[in-house]
Amino acid sequence: MKFPSRLSLDLFRGRIARAFVSGRDDSTIFHLSPSAFSSTNQKEIDAESDPNAAVMEIPATVVSQTAAPIFWVGGDEPLQHPIIGRIAGALNKAGRNVFLHTDGLRLRKRIHEFRPDPRIFLTVELAGQEEIHDRVVAQPGSFARVMEGVRAAKLSGFHVCAHVTVNLQTDVCEIGELFEYLDDYDVDGFIVSSGGGLIEFASPDNLQEKLQDIRSLVRCSRWESFSSLLEASYATPRAGKAAVPAPQAESSACEETV
Repeated sequence: MKFPSRLSLDLFRGRIARAFVSGRDDSTIFHLSPSAFSSTNQKEIDAESDPNAAVMEIPATVVSQTAAPIFWVGGDEPLQHPIIGRIAGALNKAGRNVFLHTDGLRLRKRIHEFRPDPRIFLTVELAGQEEIHDRVVAQPGSFARVMEGVRAAKLSGFHVCAHVTVNLQTDVCEIGELFEYLDDYDVDGFIVSSGGGLIEFASPDNLQEKLQDIRSLVRCSRWESFSSLLEASYATPRAGKAAVPAPQAESSACEETV
């Protein structure tokens, strides 16, 4: 597994920038809910018929709030929003990395609305292999649909990551088998977090231990570090943040790729 060199550089630049920027959000990862671009917004309605509509002012307004190099777009399912492809493109154009956190069910159908970019990461939520995942989401056949979307995204040249939201019921061995399975699909990164669960639980020690056990299976210290950054971001209250829907041992460093 390889960690993108562009993302690594942006994280480094972000640390430097936040040391000199005041008056704005200073976190590494900024959570953004697609509900900010609801179809009730007249700009979005206009944008569906007019590609030159002023909807791109919305990402510009959001970007001005934070120096964060990464936007985690999740909470509400992003792919149910009609212009999410254009929103992701506008955030990319502003020089930010976009992790589009999706259940993956609509990914194959809507992949053509996105343009491959080194700063866009299509991030699918998985609870385990097929039987486990379908049971958790209570929708038979969903795992197969997600993997069809992953295959289409990879063939189209996108970065694809898998996100696992860990809770006390998550089976460590099952997730290890999932990671091995996803290696065959050339998934670019594995991200492991509690989805904010460490904040919600009064005694999170058991959950923290399980998080560490599963992160040690990632086999890439940089993606493990990224998972820790995401975990820390849940504790940072700010506008635009949305909860993520949920269905450290030493590791060797991974390679970097463009």
